[in-house]
Amino acid sequence: MQHSHNSRKKGFTLIELLVVIAIIAILAAILFPVFARARENARRASCQSNLKQIALGVFMYNQDYDEELPTVTVNSSTNYEAALTAGNASSAPYGWADALQPYLKSTQIFQCPSETLGPNSDATTGEYSDYWINGNAAGKADAQFDAPAVTVLLGDGQGSTTNPTVASGSSSEDWIGTSRYVSYGGSPAACNLATTAVPAVFGPGAHRHLTGANIAFADGHVKWEKGVSDTSTTSAGIMNECWGTANGVPTFKTTDANS
Repeated sequence: MQHSHNSRKKGFTLIELLVVIAIIAILAAILFPVFARARENARRASCQSNLKQIALGVFMYNQDYDEELPTVTVNSSTNYEAALTAGNASSAPYGWADALQPYLKSTQIFQCPSETLGPNSDATTGEYSDYWINGNAAGKADAQFDAPAVTVLLGDGQGSTTNPTVASGSSSEDWIGTSRYVSYGGSPAACNLATTAVPAVFGPGAHRHLTGANIAFADGHVKWEKGVSDTSTTSAGIMNECWGTANGVPTFKTTDANS
């Protein structure tokens, strides 16, 4: 019996295998950034949900405290630690974020899913909150907001394993990562935008979500804002980040805020 030469199976040549591998590599190079962006979009949406719930907590606080926002500093660390030791930390909250716990009942809500540090349940140390409150709005009454839809209330900040303090004033953040985490906004000259109401935020939070950050406004809506870097740094070597354009720029100001 004669065997047919066509009965032998033909395999792939080396060139064919290399072509297939090259195609797979090209597809991976195209798709992996798309997948990474999709994951970050999901984290950004989760962060926006956090800020929305925190803003609702602020509004509930308002109803119980004569329609005034919580102040940045609520109690001394000594009073807070004593209450914490007694198992009743809510009786002497350390800062604004801690004061919202009776309404939010969660410390995890202050952790941005894109921030790699934390969490920490101690309100006096870093990593309690990845979000700051507008220092110009804290402690103010609702009636003092003349343009709540464009007044910044809360926003993406940075985490910290400690509780560093930057000097208070325009365009500064204090108590980074603690329940007193606050930003005062300001108008850095190097932003070169035709407005005097440009908010500035320091650190990684300003570009955390796809070159921008989430901001909660005083009317309750939450929006992603693209960060625009300027070319100046503070004395601490932190790069300022600005948001907005000449028209409809988000503002940190209330009717009596001068900074």
